Amino acid sequence: MPSTDDTVHRSSEEPAGQATRHPALAMLRGAVVAAVVVGVNAAAIATVAAGLEGLWGALLGLLMVMIFSGLGLFALHLSRRSSPTAQLGIAMASYTGRIAIFGALLAVALNSDGLAEAVNLTALGISAMVVVMGWMAGEIWAWSRLRIPIYDLDHEVTA
Repeated sequence: MPSTDDTVHRSSEEPAGQATRHPALAMLRGAVVAAVVVGVNAAAIATVAAGLEGLWGALLGLLMVMIFSGLGLFALHLSRRSSPTAQLGIAMASYTGRIAIFGALLAVALNSDGLAEAVNLTALGISAMVVVMGWMAGEIWAWSRLRIPIYDLDHEVTA
């Protein structure tokens, strides 16, 4: 017969949950899945709306977002053993650099006559914005499910 007490009693010998070993890679997986789902849907809508040029534009937008956003999380993964201050600096520099390069590439793409003949630039811009939102949602979703201890479980405090 189940207990009427809703609390769970654990003995002190039971191990606590395992911390996530590589949080940036876990966030990268969540973000990639969300970006691909959003990007494929954006490509389907762009294909219906603008034909083959819309498809290529949407896929180019998806590719650009995945490369630039993925590089940022990979940079954080590579810096995981550095100090928190260094990690913050790397994250800020990576973000600033990626946004600047991404913006420059979008500006070149939107002003390129050769590219405009092959892809629908409206589909490229809209799909890039939508995929960025999907990427961020996937990253936040993955972050909310990480197991990061707020204190060190390996060291006991003696009083």
